[in-house]
Amino acid sequence: MSTQARFCQLLADQLASGFSLQQAVTFLRTVAGRFPADLAAIETGLQNGEPLVELVAPYLQANVCFQLRLTTTYGDLGPSLAEAAGFLRLLATQRQKFRQLLAYPVGLFLGMIGLFATLKLGILPQLQQGLAPSAPLSTGWQRYLWGGGVGLGVLGLVLAGKWWCRQPSLRLASLYLQVPVVGPILRAYYGYYLTANLSQLVRSGLSVKQMLAVLRQLPQRALLYQLAGVLTQQLTVGQSPVGWLRQQPFIPGQVVVFLSKGSTPPQLARELHAFSQLQYRELVRRLERALALVQPILLGIVALLIVGAYLSLLLPMYQDLQGVYHD
Repeated sequence: MSTQARFCQLLADQLASGFSLQQAVTFLRTVAGRFPADLAAIETGLQNGEPLVELVAPYLQANVCFQLRLTTTYGDLGPSLAEAAGFLRLLATQRQKFRQLLAYPVGLFLGMIGLFATLKLGILPQLQQGLAPSAPLSTGWQRYLWGGGVGLGVLGLVLAGKWWCRQPSLRLASLYLQVPVVGPILRAYYGYYLTANLSQLVRSGLSVKQMLAVLRQLPQRALLYQLAGVLTQQLTVGQSPVGWLRQQPFIPGQVVVFLSKGSTPPQLARELHAFSQLQYRELVRRLERALALVQPILLGIVALLIVGAYLSLLLPMYQDLQGVYHD
């Protein structure tokens, strides 16, 4: 993801310096050593008249590609590349921080697993045989119980996955917002993503029907595709979509206010763009807050697992010792 951000930022810088698109890609191929093969394919495609977005689609996220597709058709590519680079850089930075926070708890957890496996499989069986040689190490019903629990867990995951695949993205977006910690982050992300794309569509001068037609070019699982489908149906039957938009938890209420107050398209585009920047800052703040909670939560989980593992190992020994003393 950091490579994607670097590519978008360098390309935006070259376009801002007065390079043409093909000249910018050629320049990047000369000075940027990380992706020469990719840039060679992109350069060849541009020489053959292929659009940039289709050439970079395999290397960029789908939401970024859609924003770039809008700008190459209806707007200025350079600023959108810089904005996409900033968003990708944010994701790359937060992912790196998340991995760093995971390193210590995961390492501790793996070390404890190795220690308990050694005790459980190598040391405790010998101690139990010495203390109570006639006591069975495990009973049949315990094996069946563990097997049944694992089977039910796998079955539950399969059924949950099938249910999730059948749900429309609009419903899933509403459900995601109810998840603790993750919900506020996704709320800010949806607000940023929706307003950034909507501001670009309004700035392009398209009519409402043309905007919806553009959104219907997205993949069917895309949130904007399904949102455009519902709005198209309501406009076709003559209903105002404002009431429905107010009921969607992933659509900020401010967006409905902007759309309802009758601003001119240039003013509406400026308001939506400014609000998207506010939502971007809110997204950064939410991510930082969530990352601050990751390590304490994981360490607490590891501590509970350690206590549970100690109890599962020591309680059988305690029972065996009681049997020896009673004998």
